[in-house]
Amino acid sequence: MGKKFLKTITAIAATVVISCVLPNVANAEDNFGRIKASYEQTHKNSRTLSTTINLSNVFDRQIMIKTKSSKSILSKNFGLTFVDNQDILTLKDVYIARVPEKLNYASTLSKLKNSSLIEIAEPNYIQEKVSGNPNDPYFSAQWHLPKVGAPATWGKIEKSKKHVVVAVLDSGVDIKHPDLSGQLLPGYNVMTKTNNVTDSVGHGTAVAGTIAAKINNRIGTIGVNPYAKILPIKVGNDRIAVSDSIKGIYYAISKGADIINMSYGGTSYSELEFDALLSAASKGITVVAASGNDRRYVNFPAAYPTVLSVGSTNQKNQVSGFSSSGPLLDVVAPGEKIITLGTNNRYVEANGTSFAAPIVSGLASFIKSVSPNMPPHGIEYLLEKGATNLAAKPNIWSSKAGYGLVNSVKTFQTELPNLKGDIGDIRSKAKSISVNKKYTNKYDLPLDSDWYKLKVTKTTKVKVELSGVPNMDGIIWFDKFSNGKATMETLYNKGGLGKGESFTKTLKAGTYYFQVMEINNHWSTSSYSFKVTKLDTTPPAAPKVNSINNKSTKLTGKAEKGAKLTLKKGSKVIATGKATSKSTFSLKIPKQKKGTILYLIATDAAGNKSKATKITVKK
Repeated sequence: MGKKFLKTITAIAATVVISCVLPNVANAEDNFGRIKASYEQTHKNSRTLSTTINLSNVFDRQIMIKTKSSKSILSKNFGLTFVDNQDILTLKDVYIARVPEKLNYASTLSKLKNSSLIEIAEPNYIQEKVSGNPNDPYFSAQWHLPKVGAPATWGKIEKSKKHVVVAVLDSGVDIKHPDLSGQLLPGYNVMTKTNNVTDSVGHGTAVAGTIAAKINNRIGTIGVNPYAKILPIKVGNDRIAVSDSIKGIYYAISKGADIINMSYGGTSYSELEFDALLSAASKGITVVAASGNDRRYVNFPAAYPTVLSVGSTNQKNQVSGFSSSGPLLDVVAPGEKIITLGTNNRYVEANGTSFAAPIVSGLASFIKSVSPNMPPHGIEYLLEKGATNLAAKPNIWSSKAGYGLVNSVKTFQTELPNLKGDIGDIRSKAKSISVNKKYTNKYDLPLDSDWYKLKVTKTTKVKVELSGVPNMDGIIWFDKFSNGKATMETLYNKGGLGKGESFTKTLKAGTYYFQVMEINNHWSTSSYSFKVTKLDTTPPAAPKVNSINNKSTKLTGKAEKGAKLTLKKGSKVIATGKATSKSTFSLKIPKQKKGTILYLIATDAAGNKSKATKITVKK
């Protein structure tokens, strides 16, 4: 593309062109199954799979169950008490059951997981919160606003007719706060199934104010995007049950939210929560979440690959000491000494990734305001590419700061990658390849997926190789496709960050597909290479040798040029060597007794071994 992204707000046609060059949401959705499977095999196991369950991390001994069976059957078979009535989750065939104290929780969960009646059963874990100039008097104290370039963008956004809806899943909101007057849509409480979103904690009010506090009303503060609308969805108070988080996601989807902000998290993976987030992505909703405040790994839901995970920085552009990091971190934003709204008309100073995430949600809403059709992975790319890099080199991702400190000015000057030569991102657009030829491409965008197709006419042994890319974790999905069905589906993911993948396979006649993706849904400006090499499976001819006697100290003869030679007496190797380019060889050997039997084997470059040549020592 020759023009900068959204250089002028009035260029509506330009925004359409930008959206068109990206892989569309439907195409990305085709890959969600493998994105989920790849993620589960790689990231969740080390943190969530345990034979012991700490009930202090489980909400009221509850289990979330996805099943087509009736509650009465489950209650009879497993002794469960169901705590939910008809609501958002039951429409998804998900029920919340409580395990009575008389039953062993872990044993009951195990029985559910192993039952043919159950599709998914998992603990209802607890998640916690991670804690002219405008005439608004506290604006000068809001250091984070100019740091991310928000004031420089307000003039452009003000002219936009699109009022972006940011769903804030949190502890509710103070609907009477004057700095939120006119900024709120009717909210919803997933626990009481009412519109009472009263915030008794203050966390949700602070998050909502960080995103969209009113501008030029002569009081208080300003939100990152004061032209956005907040959809408050109350999912908890001090603690949040995963089931309520899931309900909040589905409610936001049903109300057509553009952005979802989740400033809370926990250490436990939930397949049902991941499914809800994949559903949001399929609807074109950008989800932003706080990475966590425990310094170690990124918390859930920020750790899910379709979620934009946000760490924290201070006023000196340093990553906060408490900010969680790791391979699933995407960007950082200010998260210390953030002046925002409190309950009862108050203003507070807040710290934590909980308040870095809404800053990114605000910037994401800028993009959505002027480019309504921009898909989530496009918004994520623009924010990441436009970030101020905090690593050693530009555009280099790091586990501590992701792609860097978000900046709306740079984001609006950022170009999307040119995808003209990109490999097809779905099976039907797979690139046909030949053996023994190298192909190069890039992980151009979050959710990028490159498909390759190889037709084999006869049984062939091949070696498949994917090169490493700095700080990227490339993986390969392999399958055989015929009659509209994929078989032999296998994930190859042993390399890790910066390393490649390779495997050897014997392929019978048919059509095979290779899907290459970055498992953390990151992108890179560096290229990877992909190659399928046909391996030689024909063994070399058995070596021809000249006779030896009990006084001989060398063995000579002919073998395939370059072949490695191994001389054995019984199971013991007594000499090795290599055939010359003229196919001759000469091996130094110890003297052998008359009648001794030796065997010489040639091994070619592909590892194929010849038949052994039998040698009898003469007198």
